[in-house]
Amino acid sequence: MSLCIDELATKIASFDPVDQDALWEKVAALNVQRGLKNLSQKYRARLAAEGKLDQTADTVMAELKKLREEIAANDYRT
Repeated sequence: MSLCIDELATKIASFDPVDQDALWEKVAALNVQRGLKNLSQKYRARLAAEGKLDQTADTVMAELKKLREEIAANDYRT
């Protein structure tokens, strides 16, 4: 661990517990944002590779409806 991280950890440990909680909540929120951004980039790359990046929302929803109906027809036969 680098000296900078050690110093930061020492500083955080000296925070009031309320401030520590606020800091951890902020870190968690930033991690969620980073994760969503990474997921979005991967999804966009996949759509671009499939030639579907420029699809409209209506087209996507129609494809999802068709897929849902196919799954229901195969998995829930009466």
